[in-house]
Amino acid sequence: MQTYKQNLKNEAREKLVKHAIQSLTDERHSSFLVSQEHFIKITDHFNKMFFKFLGNKNFEYINQYNWLFSSERNNWLKFYKEKCKSKLASELKVLYLSGPEPSNDIEILCNNGIILENIWAIESDKKIYKEALKSLIENKIHIKLHRGSLAEFFELTNHEFDIVYFDACTPILSTQQSPLEIIKQLFVNKRLTGLSTFITNFAEPGDNYNWGDILATWFATKEFYEVPSVDDEFGMSPLEKSSSFPLYSSFINQHLDSYYDTFLTHFIPTIASEIIPMWQLSSLGSVQSNHLLNEQLLQKELKIIKSDNINANNSDEILKEIPHYILSIDDYPLLNWVRLINNNLSKDHTLRQFINSNRKKMTIEDALYIGSLLKRFEEVDSGFKTFIHNICGEGLKEIITRLDFFDRNMNLTCDIPMKNLLIELLLGIYGHPYIAHTEKTMGIKYKAKNTWMYSNVFVFDQCRYLYDFLPTLDLWESFFENISHQTIIRGCIDEIRRNHLHLNNSLFKWGFIEGIYGEFTHSMLSERINLNIENIDV
Repeated sequence: MQTYKQNLKNEAREKLVKHAIQSLTDERHSSFLVSQEHFIKITDHFNKMFFKFLGNKNFEYINQYNWLFSSERNNWLKFYKEKCKSKLASELKVLYLSGPEPSNDIEILCNNGIILENIWAIESDKKIYKEALKSLIENKIHIKLHRGSLAEFFELTNHEFDIVYFDACTPILSTQQSPLEIIKQLFVNKRLTGLSTFITNFAEPGDNYNWGDILATWFATKEFYEVPSVDDEFGMSPLEKSSSFPLYSSFINQHLDSYYDTFLTHFIPTIASEIIPMWQLSSLGSVQSNHLLNEQLLQKELKIIKSDNINANNSDEILKEIPHYILSIDDYPLLNWVRLINNNLSKDHTLRQFINSNRKKMTIEDALYIGSLLKRFEEVDSGFKTFIHNICGEGLKEIITRLDFFDRNMNLTCDIPMKNLLIELLLGIYGHPYIAHTEKTMGIKYKAKNTWMYSNVFVFDQCRYLYDFLPTLDLWESFFENISHQTIIRGCIDEIRRNHLHLNNSLFKWGFIEGIYGEFTHSMLSERINLNIENIDV
């Protein structure tokens, strides 16, 4: 039985590593979130709708625009190709956790084309490190074996990796180890290359936490693609879930496997594409002084925003006083996630420590308030208490107020392009998001000894072919005057959203040019593979 279970671990390791390498080599072209083929097709489609709106009377303008757009698009395609070059397996740089038998992973890596010179193995435990070192010496295998903390290695070295294999062997939240700290340092310090894979392996939830409470803080703010199907049985809206927190937590504990499975698949991509980028942007002193408020005023405003104080005598006054983020939970999912963490988890809880991570006097919690409010810029004139202008500097306020996509009121596209798209572009310039490809995401589960293990491969694209195409904010109005630039941006946003939608519905919301159920489809998320069921006859 022990051999069978060890074989399952080896099978999982082989499937994960092979998928990661193939995604970055043979299948690299389809791993980028934007493909040349779709980009040409969707921008041609957009222009046809635009020309139809203009009508035959504008024949001369249409010809002139066609000539200009063709030139701009060809230039961008050259830029895209430069950013999206192919790679061989022998060029991929890999990091993994060593353990006492590092050769197990090395054999699989080398069998799939990785060379020893590009392999790093990390081990923090002194005794296990000595065992690993002895094994490598005996087998004359010469890789880079480093003894130390993985979080520290990410924080203080300058290495970038195409593949990071994080075999934590604990739940994603643990008091003994710090998986969340390692994930944070990985993305904060940009230790993954522009197109990369992150392989994770976490144990099932332990009894050291009330996991219902932990997962309720996350799923209470979510709808549609980001909740397990069993959530329909609970039958409440995000607002009702958050106000019925103990009841929702209890329900999750009754269906813990489904919620934990879904959490692992969606939480890490959201850390990479939104949480860390919001923190990066908000932590920059120059961004604060140029686009937000100075540090002292910003902290003062945040304190007021978080207080939730309501002084009202009737329902009309309550609607004017209550923060909009409480009325519309799912429109501010990350803001309400940290709010629910603070309201329902103990001060020493691992998640509380995570959101209180501090960088240049800016916590993750502060950053998620700022980023979430900025993304709802449209609500400024809604009559609700939004606080958005309270955190904006005059320059940012003026530019975002004046600037719109040229087709905003033409009703050309499936979605009306809202101002959140502009904020997300700003986040992309400064925050360096890693955005996961839904279709390339692989999930596996298997039982090792007495513990279920949950493994994932995430394929991340930094999308620099979009974000590096843009100038900085003060030049946007001039840049956006060229509607060819706008069309190129919209084409990228459309496909990024299509290929990320089922992992994080909040990213580039209202960014589709065309719907997802016709000619232009979208990436679907595969179900997690249960190796124990697949090997039931073994």
